[in-house]
Amino acid sequence: MIDTDIESWALTRAHHIVLNEGLSLAKAAQDLDRKRSRSLVYELRRVITAAILEAHAASLQSAAPPATHQEA
Repeated sequence: MIDTDIESWALTRAHHIVLNEGLSLAKAAQDLDRKRSRSLVYELRRVITAAILEAHAASLQSAAPPATHQEA
């Protein structure tokens, strides 16, 4: 992932997270299902954390200087 693509990637990930986890959480809250809401909050937190870690790892890879192969 390069810097020019980070915004597109972030929007795509956020859209995916909201569609999959956010809508389920909204439905559970609307149904007043506290147990399911709590479970979905934890899942939403897990997915967001995973996305942040993924973005961080990708930024470290793109920021690292290219490996040079030196012969001894």
